[in-house]
Amino acid sequence: MWWEYSFDRIRPEYRFIAPDLRGRGDTVGPDANWTVEQLAADVYTLIKSMGITASVHLVGHSLGGNVALQYALDHPREVRSLTLLNPGWVAGDMPAEVGDVARIEAMLADDRKLLKMALRGIAAMHPEDDNWKRLEEASLKQSDDASRRGPAALKEWVVVNQLPKLGHIPTMVVRGKGDAFLSTEAVCQPIVERIPGTKYVEIDGATHSPNVETPDAWMDALYENLERAR
Repeated sequence: MWWEYSFDRIRPEYRFIAPDLRGRGDTVGPDANWTVEQLAADVYTLIKSMGITASVHLVGHSLGGNVALQYALDHPREVRSLTLLNPGWVAGDMPAEVGDVARIEAMLADDRKLLKMALRGIAAMHPEDDNWKRLEEASLKQSDDASRRGPAALKEWVVVNQLPKLGHIPTMVVRGKGDAFLSTEAVCQPIVERIPGTKYVEIDGATHSPNVETPDAWMDALYENLERAR
C-alpha cells in the first residue's frame, strides 16, 4: 500500500515489484529473528523465482533502503541502480531511544495506539483521509515479533566500510527534508560520502515518507536516477 502512489505513476517502460518483507503485510513464515541480510536474500530469491535474469533497479524506503543496500553488496553485478528513500543507519549507530525495548512494547500495547501515533509521525504531511486509513491498516499488519526484532537487527547491521565497492552503481539518496528523527541528513551522509558518485536529493514538504506525502516529487527523483542508469 505504501507504494501504491508510486505504482499509479509508473511509466510503461518499467515494471515495479513491491514485496512484503518478513512479518509484514501478507507474508507468512518466521518473523522473530530476521536480519537485514536475510531480508535481502528473501528479495533475491523472489526475483530469481520470477524468472528475472537481467540486472534490476533497486528501490527501498526506510528499512527497505537498508535491504536494497545489502542486496547490492551481495550481488553487485546484478544491480542496475540504487535509489534509497529515507534509508536507515549503516554504521550501527542507531540512537538508543529508537530501539528502547520499553518504548517498543508500549507501542504494541493498548490496541497499538502509540504505534498508530508513530505511523502518523512518519508521514506527517499526508492528509488524514480515507487513503491514510488504508495506509495505517496496511502498516498494522506487521507482526509484533517483527516490530520487536527491528531495532536489534538494524543495530547489528554495520556495512559502512563496505559501501565504496558499490561505486559502479548509479546511486541516489532521497530524503524528506522534514525528517528530523529517523532518516536525518546525518544518517544519509555516510552513504552519500562512501558510495562514489552518489547523488543526494532533499524533498520539501515531506518527512519520512515522500512516497506517500509528495509522490510526484518523489517519482521525479526516482526517474532521474533510473535515467542515469540507462
